[in-house]
Parts: sequence; C-alpha cells; structure tokens
Amino acid sequence: MNMFNDLREALNKLPDGALDNRIRQIALQRRQLDAEFAAAIRVADRRQLGALDGHRTINSYLRATLNCSNTRASRLRSQAQAVDDIDGLGNAWLTGRIGTSQVTRFAVLNNNRRVRDRLPEFAPLLLDNAEQLSYSEFSQCVDRFVAHADQDGAHDARDDAIKHGDAHIAHVGGMIDITAHGGDGLTTQELITIHQRFTQAEYHTDLETRRAQHGDTAEQHPLPRTTAQRRFDALVTIFKRAAGAENLGSTSDPLVNIVIDANTWAQILTASGLTPTTTLDGRPVDPFTGLTQPNDLLNELTRSPKSLTNLHCQTTSGVVLHPHDVLRAALAGHIRRVIIDTAGVTINMGRRRRLFDGPAREAARILILRCEHPGCELPADHCDIDHANEWANGRQTNQHNSRIRCSTHNTDKTKHQWQSKRATNGRTYTIRTNGTIMLPIGTTPPTFPHDPDHPDDIDHLTKLARQRTAALRAA
Repeated sequence: MNMFNDLREALNKLPDGALDNRIRQIALQRRQLDAEFAAAIRVADRRQLGALDGHRTINSYLRATLNCSNTRASRLRSQAQAVDDIDGLGNAWLTGRIGTSQVTRFAVLNNNRRVRDRLPEFAPLLLDNAEQLSYSEFSQCVDRFVAHADQDGAHDARDDAIKHGDAHIAHVGGMIDITAHGGDGLTTQELITIHQRFTQAEYHTDLETRRAQHGDTAEQHPLPRTTAQRRFDALVTIFKRAAGAENLGSTSDPLVNIVIDANTWAQILTASGLTPTTTLDGRPVDPFTGLTQPNDLLNELTRSPKSLTNLHCQTTSGVVLHPHDVLRAALAGHIRRVIIDTAGVTINMGRRRRLFDGPAREAARILILRCEHPGCELPADHCDIDHANEWANGRQTNQHNSRIRCSTHNTDKTKHQWQSKRATNGRTYTIRTNGTIMLPIGTTPPTFPHDPDHPDDIDHLTKLARQRTAALRAA
C-alpha cells in the first residue's frame, strides 16, 4: 500500500478551483503548525528540555530530535526567539497572515544587536508590510529600516566593501570564471544596468534573427539562444566594445534613477554642510521645513513609525543606497535624481494621451520595481506600461490609471478580462472575472474606496474576498 500515491491520485481528481483551495488550506494549516512549533521550541529552550537526554544546548537537542542540520536547528531557534521577543509576530504567523519567509526575516532583524532596540516601535508597521507587500518588497522595506536604524553600521559596511573590493577573471576547466565583490550600491547598480542593456540588445537580435528565418510564423518557433546564453554573450560584447574603444575614458554613463524623499534629501544636504542648520540668531532650524526645531530623522520616525514606508533612498530597481553615494552622484551630475514628496507620491508628469510614453511613462514606472502581477519578478525596465482600466473605456492616461506588467501578463489581462482596482492602502489589485481578488493566502482583504460610478462593485469585491478568507481559515 502506497499512501503517498493514493493521496496524489486523490488530489489529481480535484478540479482546478478545488485544488487551488486545497493548496491554500494546507499552507494556512502549515503556518499554524510552524507557529506552534516555534512556541514549543522556545518553551523547551527555557526549560532546558534537552538536558533529559544529555544535550547541552537546544541546537543539539533539535539536531538529534529532528535529525536536521545545524543550520536548520539555528534557524528554528532564531525564529522561536523572534516570536517570543517581537510582540504580534507569533499571532500574525499563527493566524496565517504571514509565512515562514517573513518570520525568518524578522528573526535576522532580531539577531541584529544594532537595531534590536528599535524593533518594538517599528514592529507594528513592519508586520503590516509583511502581510500586505510581496516578500521582495517587504525585504526592501526591512533593508530601509536597517539603513536608518543602524546608520553607523551601514556606513562601516559600505566603506569596507569599497576598500576591499576585488574581482577575478580565471580560466577554469576550459571555461571562464568571473567573480567580483565590493563597491557601493550605486556602482553595483551601474554595472547591473550596463549588463541588462547589453542583454536586452542580444534579445532583440534573436527576435530579428527568428523573424528573418521564419517570417509570419516566427512566434511559433523558439529563439536561437537561451536566456543564459544571451547573458553570457552580452558580457563578451561588453568586454569587446571596451577593448575596441578609441578612448576608454570617454565611455557614456548609464542612466540610473535614484529615488529619494524630500526629508532624506534634506538630511543628506545638512550632514554634508551644504545647507544652513541655524537661523541668523543661532537657533536650530530644519533645512527642509524651516522650522526652528532640531530634526533628527530617526527620532522623527520613532515618533511616527508609519513614516518608514515613505522613506526612499534607492535606485528604481530597489538597491538601497548610502546617502554618501547619493550626494556623490548629485555633485558629479552623472545620475538623474527623482525627488518625491514626503507622502511618497511621484508628481504626474504626463499629458493626457493614448499611449504611455515620455514623461507619463517615466512617472508610471519610477517607483515600481517589477511586474505588478502577483508572483512575477520581471524587472520593471523590461515591462510594459498599461492602463489599469482600459483607455478604450474612457479612462485617462496618467499615473493613477497605470499598471506595470510584463508582456505576458499584459496579454493575459486582456485575454482573461482581468480588471485592476486601487485600494485605500494605495496598492493596486487584480480582479478576476468572477469578482475575486488575486491575494496571497492569509492576507487581510483590502478595502476599496467608494466608487460613485460603480458603488456596488466595491462592496461586492471586498465581501467576496473576506468570505473566501474566512472559509479557508475555517476549513
């Protein structure tokens, strides 16, 4: 008797909708068990339960009991410690609102002695972000928190990376091996941008080659090279172009956008001595607001933790930058800066028109890092700018009615007649034709603003999402 095969056959007989519901139910149940497991490990650690069998530490007890690696045992103990230390973390895990990946990120934060004392104040905001944001977006929010809470540590790490930067090109078994580490975030992003642009050029070359070979049936045939092959060939092209340049010092600089909020920008200018910090009579003054009060950014955030989500000091692809590198870029004039206001809103730079291009395209893309379809990680630079609600239906071409989607999901949106709606939290959600919202498991359904043109639609969407979530948790 093979119980696993029987289980697999039973699942195979489920229709698509029922299988999707079952996966979500299992995931919620697993989160509940994982949270209980962490709580049990913490209690066992406090009781020194492992001493019953002669184990000196909880790690050795876990290795023996679970037959797991030391890395796994350490991770479990860190998660248990974080759940015990961070108020609300265990409950969010137990109720299924966040998963193990998010808890592990909190555990790493909790182990960072330089920021641990700030966690009680910022935990509610970080927990909300962990639930509402995709994991990659949440991870960037955590990086932003660490950068501001541990400015000295971030500065030391940056300087160390620059000082000890290294690169090697070696011949290994008939192949080339290139490794590099170090440098600041801005230099890293410049190198990545260069390689991405050359890789994109190789992709367009493959498209032209396929079109020349197969004509109207080109899309039915695969491209001549794989994605990995194009990345390698792009690197070769970069080296060859550099070797053939008449003047290696006159290469054009790649375009890298730096997104920075006004408050952080003011702090950078003040710290560098480029703006006055006192009035004529010597009273302290905030360089941005002009208020005669000393303004420490971190203390301000502590008083209002919700401000954390409005902090930006990064490239448009999400690389968090140290303020020194932003200042260097600004003074050198080689980087285009995009200054956003304290509410994190990009000014609408576009005119009303049919297609997203020029300033309207830039405004729509500037704060989006990747395809907005749930689970898609394609960088925004390779995505399309499209209307959340179709232009053909009388909607405007501006940032509020824009979505960033890769070409595949842009096509799927039209094919499946998906709609998009912006919730009161500022995020845009994709709506299936049956009225349900595409949401990760356990996520609290969003609240949509009142739509005077379609008042019943919004209430119906929210009601459907809440009913589905309640049914999954009760199953």
